[in-house]
This record gives sequence, C-alpha cells and structure tokens, in this order.
Amino acid sequence: MKTLREKISFALTGLAYLVFHLGTNSTVDNITFGSVVSGTVQQLLTTAPYCIGFTIVAVALVRYFTGGKWPPWDRIARIFFTIGIIFGFYFNLYNSGYRAEQERLKKEGKSVSELRFSPGEIQRPPLYWA
Repeated sequence: MKTLREKISFALTGLAYLVFHLGTNSTVDNITFGSVVSGTVQQLLTTAPYCIGFTIVAVALVRYFTGGKWPPWDRIARIFFTIGIIFGFYFNLYNSGYRAEQERLKKEGKSVSELRFSPGEIQRPPLYWA
C-alpha cells in the first residue's frame, strides 16, 4: 500500500465488509443501536471461520501460481474482505427471509409446530425399504 489510492480502496473494502455484515437481533418494530451492534458482531463471528478457511485456500492457490511467494498482507486482507462480503451478502439474505417468514407466521397466528403437524394427523414412522 504505497499510494493514497490503494489506501483508500483498502479502507473502502473493509468498510464494505462491515456494511455487508450489518444485522440485527430484533424484529422490525424495535430496532435499537444495541441490537444492530450485537447482530453485526454475531454475524461477523458466524461467518469468520468460513472466510478464514476460504482465504487460506485462495492464498494457497495464489502461492502455487506465483511460484511460492506470499502475497503482501494487504492483498491477503483484501481477499478476506472480498470473501467476507460474499458470505455476508448471502447470510443476510437467508436471515432476512427467515425473519420475514417468522413475521408472516406470527401475523397469521400460526406457530412452527402447527405447520409441521396437523392436529388430527397420526404420526407414523418412515418406511425404509431394505
């Protein structure tokens, strides 16, 4: 990171990483600063192991194709941020869909157990053909 442009792009990549991991632990009606901070930290901690693992694989591929040289630390961090942005995007999509489904069920007055089992249905064990 020698030029100002590289430093600015590195900072913007890190900021985008945080923005894509913004989340909340509450419903739409009662979002607070604390719920956003705790939801964001929870999502960062959830996706961090996957990002680290994929970054290790990506850096190993870069080392293999460049003749065994380690990329600079800022390039490794950019790879981590980019992979984290992808994971954060899909994780937020999943969580928002799940939260929307729970809100819809709450408005209809149904619980998850009512969706899985009908009151008059007899539970039978699955049949396995050997």
